[in-house]
Formats: sequence, C-alpha cells, structure tokens
Amino acid sequence: MIYFVIPLMSKKAAKDWEMVSTLFNRTLWSCYNQTDPDFKILVACHEIPKLTKVYDDRVEFIQVSEKEAPIPATQEEKMVDKGYKTHTLAMRLRELGGGYAMMVDADDLISCHMAEFINQHPDENGYYVKTGYVYFAGDDYMKILPKFSSGSACIVNYSVDDLPDCYPDIMTANCDANKWIIRKRHGGVVPACAALGRPLKPLPFKGAVYVLGTGENHSLYGKKTKYQTRLRGMLEFFVGKRKIKGNLKKEFSVDWV
Repeated sequence: MIYFVIPLMSKKAAKDWEMVSTLFNRTLWSCYNQTDPDFKILVACHEIPKLTKVYDDRVEFIQVSEKEAPIPATQEEKMVDKGYKTHTLAMRLRELGGGYAMMVDADDLISCHMAEFINQHPDENGYYVKTGYVYFAGDDYMKILPKFSSGSACIVNYSVDDLPDCYPDIMTANCDANKWIIRKRHGGVVPACAALGRPLKPLPFKGAVYVLGTGENHSLYGKKTKYQTRLRGMLEFFVGKRKIKGNLKKEFSVDWV
C-alpha cells in the first residue's frame, strides 16, 4: 500500500485561503482517485478546508494545535511549520507500520496510476519521479518536463525504524542535516537513500504535475516573479507543450478552469 502524505498551511498564514483550499482539493482528489483502491492519504493541518468531494476513511486529517505549532509569520517560520507537519505525518506513518510513502505538496497533482504501480512492486526501495509536467495557473496547457528536479517527488519504502516516534527538542525546516529521510529537503532524498545502500529507481511514467503561479507555494514566497518568470522563459524554449485534454484530465483527476 502507498501513503500520500500532505502538509497543509494554516488558514491564518495563507495569503488567499480560498485559493489554498481550491488547490488542496485538487491535490486531494488526484491522490484519492487512484485506479487501485489500496492507498491511504494523511493530511497534517491546523484547519480542515471545506471539501468539494466526499471521501471515505482512507483520508485522515491530523490537526495540530497553535500551541504546539504556532501560526508562522515569516518565510522561515512557514518552512519550520511545514517541517513540523511533515514530522507529525512521519510519526503517524510509523504508528501505521511504515511502508511506501510519497510526500505531496498541497498544490501538486499525482497520477491516478501511482498506487497501482507501487502495489505491483511491493519489495523495492522506492522511486523518484523522473518525468512529469509543470502547469502555470491560468494556462490551458501543461509543459512536459523530461527531467524533474532530482528527488523533488519521491516514493520511499520506509521501515518503522526509518520514522521518528517523537518530536525533536527544537523543530527545524526540512533539511539535509536532519537524520530522518522523510525530513530531508526534496533534492536530498535520492542521495540519502543511495548513501544507505537503498537507491531509488526512476518512475517509468509521468507521475506528477508541478503547479506554479498561484502565489501560495511554500518555497516560493517572496520569489514568485523572479523565479517563475525565469523558469517560464526557459520552458518556452526547451520544453514541449501538451494541451489539457480529456486524457490528461483523467490521468490527474482534475477539472481545469
């Protein structure tokens, strides 16, 4: 079985909670609408957004308190908050006995074939998304990324010992210095697994969509215009486009508006 684990920012920290909720609902549905029903979704949050679909008990919300996870005000505090919620999800995953888990940002989209593929390969170390798409909010097409940023979307087969059973004395943002694989930065997961002699394999299909241009990406606060303009310009030259049609909508379970 695969676990999709999602840290979600607080309503009180969001610039536009309606936008955050819309993006999260799309992400949640893309994880939920799998071709194989053997999966579970774990979400760590302060507030549970209004849901636009009906879900069963495969979706579990873990609410954190403002006392233990104060509402962040700065960019650094936002990343620590994400780290706290990641740690909370990791402890819950340990309670459930470990297994395959994919960290999913609350604005990204996951292929509906993910659970089916993972459940067909129960004994691997895990996978990383090698190819996928990037979608800029408002476009009617997605751009094909022939090479995802290494380790930005990983599915790791965690043992119980790979996961924490308590919070650290001092919480930090996810970073490579953290001893837990699940708490490393996106790009640190692949090398960390390789260093342990448990290398991840490339996923043999386009597994995910990055959604950019919403203004609510955790790691892009304060960098939206400079970063996304440069990225978009590069993609115009080097990356092919795919019109958002029925097959793509079905694959990622999203109504594009």
